[in-house]
Order: sequence, then structure tokens, then C-alpha cells
Amino acid sequence: MNIIDDESLKKERDELYNKFVFYSNNLLSAYEACKSKICLWEYSLGIAKEIIPYEGIIPTNMKNNGRILKKITKSNFESKNFIVYGLDNNGKVIFFQRRADKDIEKYGENIRIVDDEYILSTHIYSSNPEKNRLSSICHSYKKGDVICYISIAPPYNWFVRIDKVINDKIVKSSMFATSWFKQIDYDFIYDGTGELSKIVIGDFIHWQRN
Repeated sequence: MNIIDDESLKKERDELYNKFVFYSNNLLSAYEACKSKICLWEYSLGIAKEIIPYEGIIPTNMKNNGRILKKITKSNFESKNFIVYGLDNNGKVIFFQRRADKDIEKYGENIRIVDDEYILSTHIYSSNPEKNRLSSICHSYKKGDVICYISIAPPYNWFVRIDKVINDKIVKSSMFATSWFKQIDYDFIYDGTGELSKIVIGDFIHWQRN
């Protein structure tokens, strides 16, 4: 798919601004509604789960080597790397919370919440809700054999990711963003057991399983 020339994607980005305004004005209620759907809480040091598949390694290649904690100690809880996940009744991550700093009261927390097809990236101050703000919104939806992720961070930034899916596996992920000069296509390579082996851009290996 040629993202930059797709008129439907441009229209989708434009329409997202209205949704951004809506959620900005109803952020606390969206936050509380998401929390009410959580059936299981999990915790980790470092990133161990994702809302969007493989978002930790494409387009950037960060190491998502966090571990789910069986027990939470005082030092775990006070760590800047402490992350909270809220899972719905299907085991899907719909709430992702991490700290901007150890001093939560002063600096708040970065929280991503899922509301139906929308993923909201927020900054929440539990002690001072008037400071709460929405930084970006992503519309996630399936269209045929692709899954689309259309994101905006007003006033200027946008990001589009299109995943082609075959037999429930991503085989290609195409991306374009505000400051990029061209689209990037990531091909997913699986081994004989169906496990992801590597992700390539043309002949370049972007990521490879150890």
C-alpha cells in the first residue's frame, strides 16, 4: 500500500482531530471507563507486554526485555521502570501505565488506554486532574486482510502503520510519519515452527531473534 497517496488515509487523519478534541474534553471519563473493564492487573520492570504488536521493535528497535512480576516489592514499586498493565476479559492489554519520574505527584504518569477502536496516550495526574492531558490518539481497525493504525499528535504530527495479516500473523508492516521522506516496509520472516525469526527492510535485517 502506498500510504502517502491514499486519500482515504488522509481523510481518516483529518477526521481524527474531532475525536482528539472529544477525548480531550472527556479524558477523565474515558480513563475511568477503561479501568472499569479491567479483569486482571499485571506488573513488570521494563516493558513486557504491548498494546500494538511489535511496537517496541518497529519502527525503533528497543529491547522489550521486561519481566512480569510474580510478587511486588517496595523497591519494585518505587522503580522508575515499574509498569502496570490492565487486561480485559480476553486477556488483551487495554491499560498501560508507566512513570515519567519517581515523583508521581509532581510529574504524573504516562498512561495509554484503549477505548474500543481508539488508543489514547495520556498524561495523568491523580492528585491534580486539571493537569491531565491527551497527547495523541490512534484509531485501530481491521479492513480486509490489513490492520490499520492511524495516529495524530496535534498540531502537526501524524503516523500511519498498515499491517498485512495472513493466518493471524503479520507478514508486512508499512509505515509513514510526518517527518519521514519515504515509506518504510518491514517484512516479517517466520521459522518452520511459526515463530518470528527476523524482520527485514529489503536486504537489511532490522531485528533478529537471539
